Amino acid sequence: MSEINEILATTAQIRDNSALNESHSNESGVDPGTEFEEPYVGRNSQHGTMALILLAGYVGWLMVDTNVYFWNPSSFLAIYDDLVLYLASRKPLNHKTPRLVYKWFSFVYKVSYAVGITGYSIIMFTFFGIIQLFYTGTEVIELGVLLLCYGLYFGVLNRDFVEICTDRMASTLGYYNKDGFPRKHLRANICAICGVAANGTDEVGEQQNVFQLACRHVFHDDCIRGWCLIGKKDICPYCKEKVDMKEFKTNPWDTQQQLYLSLLDGVRYLIVWQPVIFAFVELAYHLFGLE
Repeated sequence: MSEINEILATTAQIRDNSALNESHSNESGVDPGTEFEEPYVGRNSQHGTMALILLAGYVGWLMVDTNVYFWNPSSFLAIYDDLVLYLASRKPLNHKTPRLVYKWFSFVYKVSYAVGITGYSIIMFTFFGIIQLFYTGTEVIELGVLLLCYGLYFGVLNRDFVEICTDRMASTLGYYNKDGFPRKHLRANICAICGVAANGTDEVGEQQNVFQLACRHVFHDDCIRGWCLIGKKDICPYCKEKVDMKEFKTNPWDTQQQLYLSLLDGVRYLIVWQPVIFAFVELAYHLFGLE
């Protein structure tokens, strides 16, 4: 508390000195700005902001220190999601950001998929009596339900986040416009998702896979897969021609990933329409006199 009081006292003293200097200068008819050299103009006005920043940092560390037991993996996941959203909203957009965003959300999907499948398997094993052969408590079924809910929750949440990031990044680059024509002309062999040449090699000379759509536009394989599979876009980002999603299902795990993403969409629509469904059910019960 003594450090906080010193910061506040210093801030008040700085403001008093600034006000005194300004009134003295006005009485003498001298412009206050002429008493300082150009690099120091406005320096006094920054001390209050600096003091507030120091105060916030001090209080913030106290909060982290006193509530450290509240930190869990979901908190760090939320922090990293915020960082990814921040990078995706920058202007100008770094050409590495789209792939970073898609890789991160692809990792989150895989983790949430593994957690959800684990919870679902525990529930099924308990339902068929396999778990009861080794353990008879109720904690196992509770753990299964918890893992299943966590997997679906974070999967649906990040599904919405990546959709926001996809539209924002594509609009920032200028090769995609959701409601009209693009602001930029796409040159040959330029990836419209990251804005870098898709010629099979990156800036350090390493080999990269290139994918060409039916509309003849060329993209990096990671970029177009992230755009279509992770970002939920089934059109070309430049000409908006329909994309055949079967072209990306070359591996067995691609099909499983697409099924899981479809499941997340179904859960999201169920959550959104749940109040409407309940209202219709209550109305039907009331009209037909059911109890």
